Amino acid sequence: MLREISLRLRCSWMVHFIMSLTCNLVFSQQEVTFSQYMFNQQLINPAYVGAQSYTQLSILNHSQWLNLEGAPETQALSLGTNLSEKIGVGFSAFSDRIGPARNTSGSIDFSYHLKLNENNLKLGLGLKMSGRMNSLDLSNIQTVQSNDNLFLIQTQNELNLNFGTGFYLYSPKFYIGLGIPFLIEEDTFNIQRNFYILTGGLIKLSNSIQLKPSILFQKTAETETIYDNSVWVVINNKFWIGPQYRASLKKVIPSRKTGGYFGAIAGVYINKSLSLGYAYQGAIGNQRLGITNTTHEILLRFQFLSKFKGVLRSPRLF
Repeated sequence: MLREISLRLRCSWMVHFIMSLTCNLVFSQQEVTFSQYMFNQQLINPAYVGAQSYTQLSILNHSQWLNLEGAPETQALSLGTNLSEKIGVGFSAFSDRIGPARNTSGSIDFSYHLKLNENNLKLGLGLKMSGRMNSLDLSNIQTVQSNDNLFLIQTQNELNLNFGTGFYLYSPKFYIGLGIPFLIEEDTFNIQRNFYILTGGLIKLSNSIQLKPSILFQKTAETETIYDNSVWVVINNKFWIGPQYRASLKKVIPSRKTGGYFGAIAGVYINKSLSLGYAYQGAIGNQRLGITNTTHEILLRFQFLSKFKGVLRSPRLF
């Protein structure tokens, strides 16, 4: 079941969440999800680091379902650069909170890039080494019945080392990648291995207008494959806007039964070094799905000067 479905259950979700914790903590948990994943691929695929001509810093805040107590709140940061034309290195981190549960991770990312032909087609191979802190804090939960034994669980913290890997095939107009950010599953909190396939590109319609399609597939054991699909209009390599939706691959489009949403993404290059992105999901377009709360996501991306001679400095749209 999608992460959104479980949260929409509100109080029922919280009770079942805690009850499952008392039964040897056997509950399923998805990894963090973002709307603007195409700009922040390093979080899910270490092979992405160093694929750009610049040192790149991305900062993201995802506030899901505002005014719903216990709704997800996620912050993420990634920094990547080139040590040489073939070697990339970076740092990525995120903090994700859902109700009483928090998942915090910090990673060192490495990549090696091979030039495959004279048309600037390249292949990146990546390795991620990370530390993850999973926490459960029930101290702020107020129960109808005082001293309810179901909620008298001590705060739990668990730190685990983990590894991830991925590949990234790309050119200036196209990319496809496979990322497995955490290879080792964590039994205590039942965090399972996630697989991500992400692809997209640029289609030139005129000198000033391009289309930018992108799609992300995410798969976890014992759950349906979900996917995010978006198509933007890019104007003068400076502004972009377009629709986005998330659904299960089995049902193709969002539905009340299987979850998902319809939304929109927009952004602008403020200057050659700084871009701002925004994603929205809310009651508009989603009322028939039972979504009445609003989700906002804001992304800041900084691109610093290339260290290599002869590299053209132009905006990168992925």
